[in-house]
Amino acid sequence: MKRPTSVKYFLGLILIIPLMVYSHPHSFITLNTEFYIEDNQLTKLHFTWQMDELTSSYLKLEYEQDPKVVFDDLMINIFENHFFSEFWLKSIEKNKAIILMPQEKDATLDFDDNKAVVNFWVKLKNPISIIDNQFELITYEKTFYVDMYYAKDNDITVNNANCNIIIEKPTPDDKTLDYAQSLDNEDTPVESDDFVLGKLFAQKVILSCK
Repeated sequence: MKRPTSVKYFLGLILIIPLMVYSHPHSFITLNTEFYIEDNQLTKLHFTWQMDELTSSYLKLEYEQDPKVVFDDLMINIFENHFFSEFWLKSIEKNKAIILMPQEKDATLDFDDNKAVVNFWVKLKNPISIIDNQFELITYEKTFYVDMYYAKDNDITVNNANCNIIIEKPTPDDKTLDYAQSLDNEDTPVESDDFVLGKLFAQKVILSCK
């Protein structure tokens, strides 16, 4: 399947992503996440996403023409795609998806050293006790045309000394690696319930508390 090539299409996907002549990823977003705990309950998360310079330049051009429309479109797509994240409460008996809700009034878009930086808070629909619980967060763009990643371990923090955070690196098999390398810049990767290309290349954040 061929991918639409208009700038507006990519803004509708997540942000403005230029089409390149080389293989994907086309765009890179470095992540920073803060887990916020109150009274031994996980209540909200703070996300900071920094885009690469080339992607930022396209976004800035559009933003300078109509900042409100570009910002609103960007945040709406982030919110509607559940923050491009899966968040789970891990259990031996059954894993449970955690619903996150936007706090739109706290969202910002800035340009720092030619890089676009998006900041926003999300809150848990229902706060969850951290005691003896484990949480798993995966943030990714499913086609992997946008590579979303943590550059350093300390890009993830929690405000509670009884919690520990680890980052698990992705381990795609050779078949998946070969498939990713074979994609043309106009291809849409195949997708199924157990095969989402971006997820297979995504880091996994594990938060464990005592």
